[in-house]
This record gives sequence, structure tokens and C-alpha cells, in this order.
Amino acid sequence: MRDKRTSVAERRAVKGGSRRIRGEPTNAVAMSWEAVTALGTAFTALVIVATAVVGLGQLNVIRRQRQDSAAVELVRSLQDDGFIRAYNLVFSLPAGITATDLRDLGTSYVDAGVILGFRFEMLGVLVFKGVIPFAIVEDLAGGLVLGAWKRLEDSVRATRRDKHWPGYLEWFQWLAEQFERRGRLDLTPAFERITHWNQP
Repeated sequence: MRDKRTSVAERRAVKGGSRRIRGEPTNAVAMSWEAVTALGTAFTALVIVATAVVGLGQLNVIRRQRQDSAAVELVRSLQDDGFIRAYNLVFSLPAGITATDLRDLGTSYVDAGVILGFRFEMLGVLVFKGVIPFAIVEDLAGGLVLGAWKRLEDSVRATRRDKHWPGYLEWFQWLAEQFERRGRLDLTPAFERITHWNQP
């Protein structure tokens, strides 16, 4: 009897052990699914980060393309016939000319001042909004803007008083003052300032 009870107990122990052994793969499968889920989450986060980086790069490219296009349009605007005629008339005047003296010269000079003024007004807004980089405008038209303002300032201020329009050509003045603070008219010319240059 004692041997029989011993054998029964042993068989039960073996069965219990086998149940524990069969349970171990179930835990391993659960752990493997957790690992897969973690890897999937990490991959998704990596894709989101990569997409954001690519998106930022595309935005920078678009911004540069927009600035390049605006610079090209600026060059074109400085070359049309209307601008050139206005430039020739305004820059034939002495700096500091009064509004009265300008009007006495006739409507052609007054109109030329208006043409330059509004052209540089739009340019000032584009610079302030960051559409065109300030450095490009300074190199292309800094002297023109400041020279025009020195000849049209009194006329602009008179128009503001006479028409009760304090914001008349405000961005033209703002842009000219930026160049004046940087000493644009006293700047050494590029052909003297840049004697050794390597093409980028």
C-alpha cells in the first residue's frame, strides 16, 4: 500500500510539473507581443519625427524659393521704363529740396516722386514681412531708397500735413531710416570692399 501511495503522489507531481512547463510558453508569447507592440510604437514615433523633419525642410525650400522670386521681381521693378524715368527726374534734384520747390518744377517731377515713393513703400513692407531679405534689398537698392528719401522727405511730410494722412509713405521712410542707421551712403563700394572673392 505504501508503494502504491508513493507512485500515485509521484504521478501527481509529474502532472503538476508538466502543467507548469506547458504554462511557460504562454508567458513567453505574451512577452513577445509586448516587445512587438513597443517596437511598433517606437517605429511610429520615428516616422512622425522623420515626417516633421522633412516637412520643415520643405518649408525652408519653399521660403527660399519665395525669396528668390521676390528678389527677381525686385530687379525687374528697378528696370522698367516708368521707374527709370522717375529715377532720372528725382535724382536730378538736390538733396533736401523743399516741397514748394519740387511743386514749382511741374507735375512731371511731382509724379516722379510719387512713383518712386510708392515703389519703395511696397518694398519696405516686403522687407518688414520677411518676404525679401534685408541684405538683398540693401545691396540692390539701399542707396536708391536713401537717396530718394533725402530728395522727397519734405514733400512727403507736406503731403501728410496737407491731406491729414500721417501714414503716407510710412514704409518708404522706415526703409530709408534703416539704411541711414547703417551708414549706407558712407559704405565703401563693393568693388573696393570686396577685392578677393571666391564664387560659391
